Amino acid sequence: MKSGKLFSFRSISLVALACVLILSLSLPQKQAAAAGTSVKGFYVSGSNLYDATNSPFVMRGINHAHTWYKNDLETAIPAIAATGSNVVRIVLSNGSKWSLDSVADVQHILALCDEYKLTAMLEVHDATGSDNISDLNAAVNYWISIKDALIGKEDRVIVNIANEWFGSWSTATWASGYQSAIPALRAAGIRNTLVVDSAGWGQYPGSIFNSGNAVFSSDPLKNTIFSIHMYEYAGGTATTVKSNIDSVLALGLPVIIGEFGYKHTSGDVDEATIMSYSQQIGVGWLAWSWYGNGGGVEYLDLASGPAGTLSEWGNTVVNSVYGTQATSVLNRIYTTPGYVPVPDNGTTPTPAPTTSPTTAPTATPTAFPTVSPPGTPSPTATVAPTPTPTAAPTGLALYYRAADTNINDNQIKPHFNIKNNGPSAVSLSDLQIRYYFTKDGTQSLNAVIDWAQIGAANITTAFGSFSGTSADSYVELTFGSNAGSLPAGGQTGDIQLRLHKSDWSNFNEANDYSFDPSKVDFSTWDHVTLYKNGILISGIRP
Repeated sequence: MKSGKLFSFRSISLVALACVLILSLSLPQKQAAAAGTSVKGFYVSGSNLYDATNSPFVMRGINHAHTWYKNDLETAIPAIAATGSNVVRIVLSNGSKWSLDSVADVQHILALCDEYKLTAMLEVHDATGSDNISDLNAAVNYWISIKDALIGKEDRVIVNIANEWFGSWSTATWASGYQSAIPALRAAGIRNTLVVDSAGWGQYPGSIFNSGNAVFSSDPLKNTIFSIHMYEYAGGTATTVKSNIDSVLALGLPVIIGEFGYKHTSGDVDEATIMSYSQQIGVGWLAWSWYGNGGGVEYLDLASGPAGTLSEWGNTVVNSVYGTQATSVLNRIYTTPGYVPVPDNGTTPTPAPTTSPTTAPTATPTAFPTVSPPGTPSPTATVAPTPTPTAAPTGLALYYRAADTNINDNQIKPHFNIKNNGPSAVSLSDLQIRYYFTKDGTQSLNAVIDWAQIGAANITTAFGSFSGTSADSYVELTFGSNAGSLPAGGQTGDIQLRLHKSDWSNFNEANDYSFDPSKVDFSTWDHVTLYKNGILISGIRP
């Protein structure tokens, strides 16, 4: 349903609301540029979405009703970017119900999003709630008509084919419609990742359970993700939220929460579970909506205007423990120094890893601190100075990359990968990783595992005090028994750690022992350390 936001299929007249919301103003037109060469961009693998740097991308963002507020764009986009969001979902019109967003308009929108490092998800709103295949086809034709704005932007633009097309709570027509729509878009040369909303105004995920695999298989590029809009029906309780997400993931399909609120026309929404559970399992979400809601659901405004004060709902989405400021990670095309889009017919270069010593000298801590769950303040432990011998070589190698290369900002983002080059399996619960830094203040610290291939829930974080060169603190990662074993020749895959202070003040990483902004690709690095059962096996302590 149009989630009560600007529409309610239960009690609000679409026509009446349209009369209220239509604005005649439009942005200045720019000359449409010819479509460039298609580039390698977002892609789906299993149930995960990856960006063009081959890094997992978990959406944390906001919906913006652009098509009704066209001349607020230059104010709204910077304000949305300031929330820490990594994606903005933009409402567009194909001209059948509201004022057309032309190819030049869309190019202007995308240029502004690009300037503010926001991945853009574009959606056509005119087919909302319709069961008519003609309305879905009109959306498809619209994308084809503006494809010059999309081709060559596959690394920063995602296409949500039609907002909440198919209002009925059934599957067959919904599935057959998209099984025709997706191949038509691909045949026209549109290679962007596609998003398909579930039936039932977005609130009937049963359509995905029943026919999601068939719809996904209709995409020759296998680059489609599904979206559930979680209001009172699809997101009313914790059990419903978890069941709906888990049921899609169990099919091996990718899913996001394309819209959600904290309440809606016919009942409550469990926004706390939507946000916390999505963080736990690495599922993206986008909250509805920045501002401009009407028809009795004005409470869904996140802000009081295009750059207005955050509402209570807005503070939840932006500043809570699972909000955008705490959990969003930018598309890495914006944080990888020297990133250059790779043509779709080109080959992505594979940098050779930098080799560093992987054995350590003498001193190691004698005790490890008590750990706390990811995302909560962790206790501080003092390291005892008594030295212990290093372990014999194990064949394990710890790789590090700096996901955020800014020296002065409010987050530290080291990513890790452990590779087992030895002859036998190693239990991950025997291993510990330490990263050393200066905390630059007395504020309490928080550690969050944004994503991990082995499962963020299987990793625990804790902070400890330390006295050494360019370090007064460290953060330690340990692995639970459910993390399993690392087989010979295997690796953990990406482990994405993020640190921030309780007041979100800045760090100065220039004097941090473990920080190396030159390591934007995974490399062995002797300033991070790996332990096995408390014995140093890789790296050198400060």
